[in-house]
Amino acid sequence: MADAATAAELLRQEFAAAVVDTSVVHGIPFLRVTTDHIPLVAHYLHTKPDLRGSLSLLWAVDHRPRETRYEFLYLFTLQERKDWLLLCTDLLDKERLFRSITPHIHAAQWYEREIRDMFGLIPVGHPDLRRLVRHEHWPKGVHPLKKDFRWDTVLGRQQGEYRFLQIEGEGVFQVPVGPIHAGIIEPGHFRFSVAGEPIMQLELRHFWKHRGVEKLFEQQTLSAAVPLAERISGDSTVGHSLAYCQAVEQMAGITVPPRARYLRSLFLELERLHNHLGDVGAICNDTAYALAHAHGGRMKERIMQLNERMTGSRFLRGVMTVGGLARDITARQLDEIAAEVARIEQDFSELEAIIFANASLTDRLETTGVLPERIAWDHAVVGVVGRASGLDQDVRRDRPFAAYDELPVNVARYRYGDVRARLRVRMDEIHESIRLIGEIRAHLPQGPIVAEAGRMPEPGLWAISAVEGWRGEILYFVMAGEQGRIHRCKVRDPSFVNWPAIQWAVLGNIIPDFPLINKSFNLSYSGTDL
Repeated sequence: MADAATAAELLRQEFAAAVVDTSVVHGIPFLRVTTDHIPLVAHYLHTKPDLRGSLSLLWAVDHRPRETRYEFLYLFTLQERKDWLLLCTDLLDKERLFRSITPHIHAAQWYEREIRDMFGLIPVGHPDLRRLVRHEHWPKGVHPLKKDFRWDTVLGRQQGEYRFLQIEGEGVFQVPVGPIHAGIIEPGHFRFSVAGEPIMQLELRHFWKHRGVEKLFEQQTLSAAVPLAERISGDSTVGHSLAYCQAVEQMAGITVPPRARYLRSLFLELERLHNHLGDVGAICNDTAYALAHAHGGRMKERIMQLNERMTGSRFLRGVMTVGGLARDITARQLDEIAAEVARIEQDFSELEAIIFANASLTDRLETTGVLPERIAWDHAVVGVVGRASGLDQDVRRDRPFAAYDELPVNVARYRYGDVRARLRVRMDEIHESIRLIGEIRAHLPQGPIVAEAGRMPEPGLWAISAVEGWRGEILYFVMAGEQGRIHRCKVRDPSFVNWPAIQWAVLGNIIPDFPLINKSFNLSYSGTDL
């Protein structure tokens, strides 16, 4: 299989008339392609057997006031070697139309609709040009990520109606659920089409509480935006703040001290641990198995109390900073962490045996909510959901960050793609996180926990960072602006790419199974609706 440099050369030769320029930025091959040829080049990169590039991120940048152009960037991950390759193209002056790649790559669908809403740029050839982020009550012509849109603008409200997709025929009816739910959860609308009991179609309608996070990043300096990153999705505080810090450190030429790298891995595994423990119990709860739910919640609470004792925050806020960490861990605290997770592993192993011995629970989980590997690949699904459907991916192993280059990770993977497979991935990762915490304790170096300040990045300099959060791969693109400010920060939580895939996992199931399937995905609304 080709590496990224070989792939870039292959594309340059195959599309000589389309590739305007080639370079390498932060080790990533970077090809500038003419706008008309982007769909062909992307299709070739995605489908050629030796490349098999998965679309990991697609975003736009408004370069005003420095330059009058919009830039589109397409980040692909090559399937075999997990190398990154970046395509880009430009719209100059007053151009507003760009060629859609969605007819070639399913994973581009939401990205291109988002670009249309936030920048007012139209993906020509896109099969679904309905609004995604800007609901119909938003005024026409309002595109918040354009540089001439002020962050503190107060918008009026207009009337409008979203056109849901319809399946027509005798006996077909729709069941709307949400966006307001009985539980204390975030808003999301799910519209089922059924004929009898099996689900024929599910259509999602999210983005009910858009917060303008990416616009708020543009009001921050590079060093001051960590608290904003922490609050994108509260249960992924470490994952998001670490991904942001790594991007800034790369631009500023900062080398994080070894001790800080190890402790960053420690905090990330603690975050993974308490979320997975809670999810194991919650999945069982949606089958009415209250015993497992109670014990999963009890163990999750013990980790969250441990987090608070170590850092002052149950969600590990205020720990990460550009250059390292804001607080250290003493040897005594490290011993307490190791002892507590060892006790929890013993507890969890007993619960695990009870769960696996329950035949009725197994019957409810197996073959429910199957997401086939091919569909997972087509939609660039990541994290727990992808690994449960057979995708061999984990950023900790594939693109090591923090201390994972010295802490080899065993990647849990199953091929059935059902609720039980997603449960088993979580169970395996709980044991692996506990093992990694033991490795960190055994090999934690002494020394400082924060590096000296780096250079001020020049305007236009950018970096991309990836972290394997507990849900999956978190991506950040950060571009420096004037006087140390942020010109553009693109955030991609794993939920943004996994939500569309759940529409396929429910097909053929019954509506009462949807809460169980949805919980086994356990996606973030706030991480999606920035």
